[in-house]
Amino acid sequence: MQDFIAGRSERLAETFSGVLLVAALAFGGGSRGAGDAIVTFAALPVLFLACARWSWARQTSLERAATLVVASAVAWHLLQLVPLPAAWIGALPLRPSVLADLKAAGAERAWLPATLDAWGTVRSLVGLIVFGALLLLLSTLTSSARSRLLKLAVVAGCAMALLGYAQAAAGQNSLLRPYEQHHAIGALGTFANRNHFASLMAMLLPMAFALAAQSGRIRRVEGLLWYPAAVVLLLGAALSFSRTGFVLACASALIGLLLVPRRRKVSVLGAAFALLAGAGMVSFYASHGLRSRLELDPLEDLRWQYLHFGWEAAKAYFPWGSGPGSFRYVYAPFEHIAKMGSVFALHAHNELIELAVEWGLFGYAFMASVIALLTMVVRNKLIVARERSPILVGSVVAVVVPMLHSLVDYPLRTYAVVSVYALAASIVLSRVGRSHGQGA
Repeated sequence: MQDFIAGRSERLAETFSGVLLVAALAFGGGSRGAGDAIVTFAALPVLFLACARWSWARQTSLERAATLVVASAVAWHLLQLVPLPAAWIGALPLRPSVLADLKAAGAERAWLPATLDAWGTVRSLVGLIVFGALLLLLSTLTSSARSRLLKLAVVAGCAMALLGYAQAAAGQNSLLRPYEQHHAIGALGTFANRNHFASLMAMLLPMAFALAAQSGRIRRVEGLLWYPAAVVLLLGAALSFSRTGFVLACASALIGLLLVPRRRKVSVLGAAFALLAGAGMVSFYASHGLRSRLELDPLEDLRWQYLHFGWEAAKAYFPWGSGPGSFRYVYAPFEHIAKMGSVFALHAHNELIELAVEWGLFGYAFMASVIALLTMVVRNKLIVARERSPILVGSVVAVVVPMLHSLVDYPLRTYAVVSVYALAASIVLSRVGRSHGQGA
């Protein structure tokens, strides 16, 4: 009876994880709005099951450490939302001017939260809880269940890439573009930002090669099907015309090719097909758009401006920060009037700067913790234990890709990217020899 209940619980957990994953990929490509509400609703059963199934004793030390990191970030958000006496708030950096403005406007209050954008902090908190719930629930699943979800993510990514092909072919006035504010040309799938679409394609590429290598050991026909999937994903990244996204996709594809077993002739032929077909299709369909983007002067990119003035804001709000989710309001006063353009800066396009502005000293500690966790994974599994399974290596690459892309953009601020990130992270944090073997 207990085995039956456990089996039902496992199937429910896998099902709801899959529903959340698909909902995030379909509707979570923007930074806010109705799509995020749909994803949040889909996360409710995931949160419930994660709380019911997760156990400190059964998880690995890496999974426990990741849980503590996420829990500390949630606690930081809650602390920012706690109403405090206005006198206390006035002791924080730049808060006296805020209190003076409230008094001048006749909106003086005795108690205030530390964050300068309460609703922005709430949105950030909800996003963090959705990510944490999915990560915790995925960590309770078997390797076979995670493998099936990995296949689901790659298939959904291919469908999104095909949508991107249609968007690129239809041009600027295509009704297939899901958001009013979007890039006018190229592919962006269900995203509002082509860079985030390219980041997702780059994350899924090594997973496709890993599935080809892993599945080919048992089911050769299925293994061969993942090579065309890799070609579809690579072309999708190219048609986005995202410079950094395409570079990351190419790097992911090259690492993915290294995962192919060289002793199996069928696998080598499949990899050769993927390499030649991918290069040929990118050259034919996307070379002109990519060349046009590469010809732009990188020094004129607004990202450098965001970086410069964002760092000034980070220093001004140190050590407490302005509050999670508040960047779009607190950045503007630091931007010189002569440098202002028609574009409103919602994000810093650099996660290190944005976390420093919003989270202050805790942001530095959070970033250091994430990097330390990733370093421990590489050391413990890839170096010490010498575990080189394709699924593990592909997932490590999938985790690194959006972190690198976050140096020039903000892909991890979207549910679509962060859901796949949670899936990859659950694999790299799981027990050696348990999560990526026979069940793949």
